[in-house]
Amino acid sequence: MPPETLTADPPPPHAGNGHSGVVVNGAPTVRSLLDEQQRMTPVERFADAHEAGVAPAQSKYYRDLIPLTAPGEGEQYAFDVDLDACSGCKACVSACHHLNGLEEGETWRWVGQLNDFGSQSGAAAATGALPIIQHITTACHHCVDPGCLAGCPTNAYEKDPVTGVVRHLDDQCFGCQYCTMACPYEVPQYSESKGIVRKCDMCHDRLAEGEAPACVQACPNQAIRISVVSVEESKRVGLEGEWLPGTPPSDFTKPTTVYRSKRPMSATAIGADRGVVEPQHAHWPLLVMLVLTQASVGGVALTALARWLAADSSPWFETASFALATGMGLAGLGLAPLHLGRPLYAFRAILGWRHSWLSREALVFGGFAPAAIAATLLAALPLVPSAWTEPVLAWVPVPVSWLRAPTELSAIAVGAAGVFCSAMIYIFTRRVLWSHAMTFLKFGLTPLTLGGSATLATWCVTQAVRDQAVGVVGPMLALLVATASVIKLLQDAWLMLWLVKPDHPLAMSAGLMVGPMRVQTALRFACSALGGLVLTLGAATIGGVPGATLACMALAAVFAGEIAERYLYFSAVVPLRMPGGIKS
Repeated sequence: MPPETLTADPPPPHAGNGHSGVVVNGAPTVRSLLDEQQRMTPVERFADAHEAGVAPAQSKYYRDLIPLTAPGEGEQYAFDVDLDACSGCKACVSACHHLNGLEEGETWRWVGQLNDFGSQSGAAAATGALPIIQHITTACHHCVDPGCLAGCPTNAYEKDPVTGVVRHLDDQCFGCQYCTMACPYEVPQYSESKGIVRKCDMCHDRLAEGEAPACVQACPNQAIRISVVSVEESKRVGLEGEWLPGTPPSDFTKPTTVYRSKRPMSATAIGADRGVVEPQHAHWPLLVMLVLTQASVGGVALTALARWLAADSSPWFETASFALATGMGLAGLGLAPLHLGRPLYAFRAILGWRHSWLSREALVFGGFAPAAIAATLLAALPLVPSAWTEPVLAWVPVPVSWLRAPTELSAIAVGAAGVFCSAMIYIFTRRVLWSHAMTFLKFGLTPLTLGGSATLATWCVTQAVRDQAVGVVGPMLALLVATASVIKLLQDAWLMLWLVKPDHPLAMSAGLMVGPMRVQTALRFACSALGGLVLTLGAATIGGVPGATLACMALAAVFAGEIAERYLYFSAVVPLRMPGGIKS
């Protein structure tokens, strides 16, 4: 290199030459090259500032609101809400919606309102104290014992063993929406476009990088933060009901969200939307499936009972009645996947059998179907020419007649277990209308009402074709159907007595039944009374072709009444949820 290019003290660079170093005779100087080598990129400068403790100006919006260390043993992350700082501005709702890319109308966080009028009573009233109106921001509470996780049939939920965050696995979900029912706060939200549910996951990906969740960053008053809580303390608070007034019982799932306030609210605080109820989703495929499968179990059981008790039972009746009962069950099971958001993944329903009643129901009814089919085929054997059956029956080591009772008993036992599992699916949710007494009575008597009507219709028709009297079986079946129908009608009528206590969930359900759903309620009472009592008793009394006609009409009326009853069971329920806002 020529000597003139090694200038020790070069002139300052020209501002407009586009080069950061000094150029002499077209070549950079040694010093300019050394200076350029020592210059750092913006990333390197930021890293040095971070290591030196010089944090960005905006870091307080996430560094001060999240834990600096991961939870230890017996601990987990939780939302920590300062109720006194919450203004109800819903910035957290907007940030959650946009940063998580939610669909229009989809929300993972919402803001409700608690009204504490208890502050106006007693000594507070004497001092002129005003009622407390408190905004409540809420999302998933990442419970110690999540109801969504316990109820999910596809194992689409997991609770992180380190952070305690309850995450939803979108690719595992098939959209049954049962987790929404099982969650006492209705956190999981169904996406019709995706056919699955989704929920808050505490922005776990941001937390993993040391950044606060969207709602925490967006709150202008820093009312939301992430804290580390003791799992045992969350259990204690949940079991003792010391969580937050005006919310569902916390002993079920034991939520971990911490709500803080210097203004203690009384236990009488209620949500601003308390008493405002509307019909819930009817889940039509699920509704019809429940009615048909329960009727199928009853049909198999009562057909077997008629065969055992009636000396004049014929293979035609037994085959037709078993076939009708089995057909109802298969039709119900065939309809079941239609209530799923992703029906092609219905086979996943059994994955959660260790903890989900829905999975157990799928497994048990999967065993009931072949047992009912076997009972039907065994009943039909006498009607098949012996030349067709002898080559097959020659391989059976015992007389075929010996197999009938064990097969029928197996179908009855497995079917009864299936009805029990169906009932437990809804009892598990702890919704008041879906209590043990209400659900077991409804689900347990449908096999007698609709299953009995189907068996009675088959008996009357086959007896009329054979020109035989209804005998003992007809009146026996009619009495069972009528008794079960009266009990179920009295149960629904009993609900109306709760209207005198307007704040009770059963009163709200009764209000829906006599209000927006009064047509369905009238249909339920009319069809069940007509079919389960008048037509059924008439069919057993008259006999012959007129009796068979009445029995078929009774079957149709009872079916309509049971469908209406199950519609009310789903639509008139008052769900458990966090306090909402004032309804317009």
